[in-house]
Amino acid sequence: MLLGEDLLLMSLDVSSGRPLGKLACVQRPRFLSACLLAELAVQKQIGWTPDGVSIFDDLPSFHSLIGAALAVVRTGTIANPSAGIRAVAKAIRGLRARHLDSLVDRGLLHEGGHRQYRLFGPRSYPVRSTRARNEAIEHLREAATGSSSSMRSLAILLLANTAGATTQLLSESEANEAGSRATTLIREVKEELPQTLDWSPTHSAISMLVGIVEALPRVMR
Repeated sequence: MLLGEDLLLMSLDVSSGRPLGKLACVQRPRFLSACLLAELAVQKQIGWTPDGVSIFDDLPSFHSLIGAALAVVRTGTIANPSAGIRAVAKAIRGLRARHLDSLVDRGLLHEGGHRQYRLFGPRSYPVRSTRARNEAIEHLREAATGSSSSMRSLAILLLANTAGATTQLLSESEANEAGSRATTLIREVKEELPQTLDWSPTHSAISMLVGIVEALPRVMR
C-alpha cells in the first residue's frame, strides 16, 4: 500500500469509519500530498539537495497517484518540500476520495459509508479488513521501537509522529519512543547532511523526507 493508504487505514475507527481522535488531519489533501512525495523519496525517485527538488528516477510508476505526483515534480518549478506539498495538492484533485476508493477496491474498507451529517459532510468508511489495519499498526510499532529501520519505516514513523498517530495508536511508552526517535533522526540529518559533498540519491531522499515532515505543520495551517 501507499504510505497515505497505510495512514488512512490506521486512522479510522473500525466500526464507524470515522477518524480517531484528531486524526482527521490524515485525510486532508496537503497531508496526503506530503505522503505521495514521501513515497517518491522512499523509492529514491526524488530528493532534495541544495539545488532544489530533483528527479533521480523518471521510470513509470506502479500507481497512478505516484505517477501524477512525479509529473508535478517533473515541471521543474519546485524549490523545496513545502512548495512541493502545495503544488501536488493543487494539481491532483480528490486525493482523499482517491486514496479511500483504492482501499475500498482492495476490500480493506466497506464501500459507500454513511455521511457524517445526514445528507452533507464527508462519507465514513468502516474498516472491512481489521487484519490489514492491525498489520499497518504493527509496522508503525516496529518503526517506532527501532525493530525496522528501512526507508519506508522511517517515512511512516516521521509522518505518523507529525500527524499525532503514534500517540493515538501506540502505548504511551511506544509513542514516547517514537517521538524521541523522530526528533533524533531529524536532528542528525540536519547536522550531517550540510557537510555532505556527494549528494547521492539516498542522501537526497532522506533530506526530502525530513524536509516534508518539517514543512507539514506550516502548510497544514
